[in-house]
Amino acid sequence: MADLVIIGYKDETTAQQAYDVVAQLQHDLVMQVSGAAVVVKDASGKTEMVTKTGATSQGALMGGFWGMLIGLLFVIPVAGLLIGGLMGAVMGTMGGWGVTNEFRQRAQDVLKPGSACLVVFVEKWTEDKALAALGPLGGEVLKTSLSDDATAEINAALAHDAGAASAAPQA
Repeated sequence: MADLVIIGYKDETTAQQAYDVVAQLQHDLVMQVSGAAVVVKDASGKTEMVTKTGATSQGALMGGFWGMLIGLLFVIPVAGLLIGGLMGAVMGTMGGWGVTNEFRQRAQDVLKPGSACLVVFVEKWTEDKALAALGPLGGEVLKTSLSDDATAEINAALAHDAGAASAAPQA
């Protein structure tokens, strides 16, 4: 069972620092992370994913998965409402993962205009050590445990993206 963790911060700089801490914790084997992203909401309310993925094909493919997840957590597109059946199916899938409407609403409430958050898909972690390392940065932590089925689905999507990236021609 994996955890979806969202930590809200007052600004993008702090969220980027938290991203760097997570990378170090992963290097130190305190966390095993399948993916992480920084999401910012500008003063006008526009939400954007900002992630240090580099200019690799794997980064681009992973961005598609994270874009979908973050879009569902933080923004429900108006066009999506017109395609109710598809949107309902996707929302139902997320509900099956353990991402409830209440969790989505709390995630949206954390991301205020001018603020940022770190979204992390955690496979394994020493939670007390990880939170102690992230604690000095402040922030509001939201965590939901994902079902085993959700973890398998997400891992399969991530593995597929990584496999497609390794098969892509290198420039």
